[in-house]
Amino acid sequence: MRDRSGGLDADLSIPLVVDLDNTLVCADLLHEGFALLLFSNPRAALASLSVLSKGRAALKAEIAKHGLLDAASVPYREPLIELLSRERARGRTVHLVTAADEATAQAIASHVGLFDSVAGSDGTRNLKGAEKLAYLKARFPQGFLYAGDHASDVPLFLASRGAILCDVDLRTAAKTLAGATVLAELRRPPAGMRIWLRAARVHQWSKNLLIFVPLMLGHAYTDPGNVITTVAAFLLTCVLASAAYMINDISDLQADRLHQTKRNRPFASGELPVAVGLIGAPLLVLGAMIGAMLLSPPFALTLLLYLALTLGYSFGLKRVPLFDVLIIGVLFMLRIVMGTTVIGLEFSPWLLSFSWAFFLSLALTKRHVEIVYADHRGVEEVSGRGYRSDDWPLTLTFGVGAGLVSIVIVLLYLANDAAPSGLYTDPEWLYAMPALVTVWLMRIWLLAHRMELEADPVVFALQDRQSWLLGLLVAITFAVAL
Repeated sequence: MRDRSGGLDADLSIPLVVDLDNTLVCADLLHEGFALLLFSNPRAALASLSVLSKGRAALKAEIAKHGLLDAASVPYREPLIELLSRERARGRTVHLVTAADEATAQAIASHVGLFDSVAGSDGTRNLKGAEKLAYLKARFPQGFLYAGDHASDVPLFLASRGAILCDVDLRTAAKTLAGATVLAELRRPPAGMRIWLRAARVHQWSKNLLIFVPLMLGHAYTDPGNVITTVAAFLLTCVLASAAYMINDISDLQADRLHQTKRNRPFASGELPVAVGLIGAPLLVLGAMIGAMLLSPPFALTLLLYLALTLGYSFGLKRVPLFDVLIIGVLFMLRIVMGTTVIGLEFSPWLLSFSWAFFLSLALTKRHVEIVYADHRGVEEVSGRGYRSDDWPLTLTFGVGAGLVSIVIVLLYLANDAAPSGLYTDPEWLYAMPALVTVWLMRIWLLAHRMELEADPVVFALQDRQSWLLGLLVAITFAVAL
């Protein structure tokens, strides 16, 4: 219902009132503010909950006073902003009236630059529902247009001279359509299964296939019980890893929103609400840990260590230069430890040493791309990390060095352990494996230094034909050596 000028079909003298959470922005800023505080200052976040007894307005004010929200990084509803710009250009006044804390609303309004006035909750009054309706009737006695999203906005839709519906559910839309004039409806695609799978990072589950390495290299795959146990361990690790990825994505919200590709992740883009992750991730962790205890207590202990390191990484270690990639290397190595403990094999120092050095190199490729990209753009620091743009010689040196060390470890293993073991009929074929891995590492580092490695190197390998070919050759040489 728009006129020929592209504006709303309503008298221009009627002001347009806009809600904030899930309307102007595709997020609930209270939940996001709490999440930001939780990951930057957990003690302050938990302490802020004590003021909830004074009401939600007090909680909003307590969280807002820390000033962690970056208005420039919030995911905005661009079609609504375009509509507001047109209406303001036509001469209509536009007002932001929200249940969010007024300090937060002012920051958003200053960034958007479209509003004639701003009103929000003030620490005592929660400007929502009936409270907001009373305010609007007193502030705009001549009537108002209203843009909102929630069931609590139905009385405001009905009292308005025209409603703009933003992602309202079907029941709310039906109530509004029955008693109000709907001027426009703005709707994003619903959060379907594909979005949930992206949030769970199912494509990253491929990294957990490392759990099967001890089963294969330890020649324990002839026992069906070992195979079933390892498959169960793999699935439990995937569940826990998905929860960890969700936690990490929430902790990285603002940094991801400034990243060229990470801004499209479900939580960063606003496709999934942060509250879903804050509730869902702990439940997934609990389920995975219970399953792990039932499967194998030693495996559960290793999984718990994996979780502790992952949470430590999310809560701050990822901002410590170089130490962050050391942690990533250890996390990869722990997957091999899990595969070893769950079926009760002896640990191989060769395998653990190789895996740590090899995956340290891969972790450094990812950081190297980010640093080189920042240097290329003339940005001094990498957002959300502790690296500077001129740190790229360090990541290049350590990364290539770690990769070469991993190859030397393999060569020493072949000469001192594998060949004399008697497990292989033609052990000389095994020497082709480190050569092929070296070729792959050289290619990965070339692409990383040229900023042509867009994805995680492990994920890249699963999508790259040349990587598949080299992997197939490695498998063939191993089979021939047996």
